[in-house]
Amino acid sequence: MIDLTAFRTAAQHLKTGLALSGGGLRASLFHIGVLGRLAELDLLRHVEVISTVSGGSIIGTYYYLKVKELLEGRRADRLSPGPAAYIQLVQEMEVDFLHTVQKNLRMRAFLDQRKNARMFRESYSSTDRMAELYTEYLYAPVQGTTGIFLKDLPIDPAAFPASDDGLSYKIPTLILNATALNTGHLWQFTGAFVGEDSSRYNRSARQMPVMPKLYFDSPELTPRQRFILDRLTLGQAVAASCCVPGLYEPLCLNGLYQSETGEDIVIRLVDGGVFDNQGLISLFAEDCTQILCSDASDLLKPVQDPSTRLLNVAIRANEIMMDRIRNTILDDLFARPPYSYVFFHLGATVSPQTFPDDAPQLLYALTHIRTDLDSFTDREACTLMYYGYRLVGETLQNPAAAEVDWRFLRIQDVLRDEPQRQVLLQHLQVGAKPFFKVFFLGKPAPYAIVLAALMAPVGAVAFVLSLLPWWVSGLLALGLLSMVAYSQNARINQYLDRVEWLRRARRRLARAMAPLGIPTLLGLSVAAVTWVHLNLFDRLFLRYGRIGHRAH
Repeated sequence: MIDLTAFRTAAQHLKTGLALSGGGLRASLFHIGVLGRLAELDLLRHVEVISTVSGGSIIGTYYYLKVKELLEGRRADRLSPGPAAYIQLVQEMEVDFLHTVQKNLRMRAFLDQRKNARMFRESYSSTDRMAELYTEYLYAPVQGTTGIFLKDLPIDPAAFPASDDGLSYKIPTLILNATALNTGHLWQFTGAFVGEDSSRYNRSARQMPVMPKLYFDSPELTPRQRFILDRLTLGQAVAASCCVPGLYEPLCLNGLYQSETGEDIVIRLVDGGVFDNQGLISLFAEDCTQILCSDASDLLKPVQDPSTRLLNVAIRANEIMMDRIRNTILDDLFARPPYSYVFFHLGATVSPQTFPDDAPQLLYALTHIRTDLDSFTDREACTLMYYGYRLVGETLQNPAAAEVDWRFLRIQDVLRDEPQRQVLLQHLQVGAKPFFKVFFLGKPAPYAIVLAALMAPVGAVAFVLSLLPWWVSGLLALGLLSMVAYSQNARINQYLDRVEWLRRARRRLARAMAPLGIPTLLGLSVAAVTWVHLNLFDRLFLRYGRIGHRAH
């Protein structure tokens, strides 16, 4: 148990940092609950540095822009930055962020047929597409423009009338953490600079060079560096911080650095969780003396009979390695003086007042929910927010702090009712699956839709093929195979390019197909499938996940 009064007093006078971990949208939703209770306890006003990773970067950037709008006096309601204002900010986030999440950004990335066609080429990746979506659906509505550049991130505070009670606030800075594949070092995006952090966690400079920080206002920048940095967007920084290796292509920055021989160094950035999934190292480097850490990252889970398949062994070995990195960084946090840090992590035991019954099963389900960027239902989102909120309240107890009427507190009624709690538990368990979740809820509607959708085209295709000669069917099959070959993403194509004859064959195929409009056709096909998923199966999944929806 932490003495809240002592911690808050220290936070007012010392440098306080807030770390929001990675863990996909599961982490983002958990962090909202944590932020809600921290706002009630009047701690958010005193945060000076916000360090974020992956899913923490998505919500941390959203929160930072809300604070920026508040402190710059750009809100329509002219809200003053007192304790109630920070509560209101998180209340707005609770509603608006979930509304955006339920648009399913992961699938929405493939809804535009023209963007799909571009992604089949090497010059435009899924990471670039996600950067655009983060800006369009999350950050532009707050900032009031889609042109949000990293250099415009610093807060220019407005002059507010003096408060009678002497309340003050700090101007926070935001650090978005990624990992550089070039050196294996921590890469930081801020409103002041981009570049690698020099810390004891890096290898010696004699073994691995450090890409120095490039400051936006530095007179030493070359015209080319200045051109690139001036056009670096906030969405790109968030996308780099969220770029899970193997799922998204690295964000590439070319032209910022040169080798000793004068050749360009292409910086390739992936998820910051590869280096530090908690975001703590940046707070250590900033000499924060008070630290609030919200950790919703994956914990290493015991496996009774580990698989011997090569891929599964490699995945398990990577999980063990990441757990070792996490424990090393957390050991440095826990070695700090008492009352200088507070740590909240997804999976921590809570009191019976939080989860009245079935607490082990609920905690297990919450820690296994997917770390993805797709739709989260009301039940999933509210349970994650509620859990983060209650966890902070139990760690930093303050009976005098009145609880706000948060929307996610609706989940308490579900938890108190045995039948509803069992339905919730089943829903959270299904939430561990990355795909086709709606088919595991035991509802007949999704299967009926698939059956009806298959019968019509299968019958039509069979009828048409029966009227055609065999060689026409062969040509159609060859065209289908060609479409599949062309649709391979850039990462696979790069591997193919290592073999000279495959490279020549693929490029000839690409040149032959381009005049036929194959990329456009593929883009249209993917967009059509995406539309069906979003408007039928995703909508059904969200409907079944509403709080108060009938179990049967």
